[in-house]
Amino acid sequence: MTSDLEVKGIVISAAPQGEYGRRISLLTDKLGRITAFAGGAAKAKSKIIGAVRPMTCAKFSLAKGKDAYNLHSVDVIDSFDELAFDFELSVYAMYVLEAGEYFSLDGMPEDEAKQLLNLMFVTLKALRDRVLSPELVRIIYELRLLVLQGEYTLMPAFSDNEATVELWQKCISSSLTSLYKRENFEGRDYAEFMDNARLLYKKQVSHKFKTLKVLEGL
Repeated sequence: MTSDLEVKGIVISAAPQGEYGRRISLLTDKLGRITAFAGGAAKAKSKIIGAVRPMTCAKFSLAKGKDAYNLHSVDVIDSFDELAFDFELSVYAMYVLEAGEYFSLDGMPEDEAKQLLNLMFVTLKALRDRVLSPELVRIIYELRLLVLQGEYTLMPAFSDNEATVELWQKCISSSLTSLYKRENFEGRDYAEFMDNARLLYKKQVSHKFKTLKVLEGL
């Protein structure tokens, strides 16, 4: 028998599979993006039904199947349930997942997978804790996604304003633990920083995200 593989990950999406099962997409720290099946997850007495919802961050015990992984157990780290009670925040959170899925790959290098997973986790936490405005959190997240892809610029392309340059440098080089600190932005005019980050992201990423269409209508 094949022994279980322990990974940390975030549930990106989940869909019914058969009568009681769930088919979930996970971004994991060791395997990149994978598909896993959770048999019986929707049964009334299932111990994992609440742990296979999108945004759930957990330790997953998996076994390799023929075409996908089989989920055996889940140890939840954080579920971010509070975000579901605020429609606007929930849409921003779903965008974090959608963009993370877009930039992830099956079998991506472990170091890259860990960095993306950790970025998604601290971004969801920043949204839940309302540290900054959700739009600013989104802009910082997008800039750091470009950093992970190596598609960023060391300086804002459309401004040499000292304050804008300083914020730009902070956001591309800060550790994840200090990325969303309120004091980085308090008392500062960061509108130009946001404009520059938006323009760079639009230039580098042509994909049309479904959740962004919803945000544009809010």
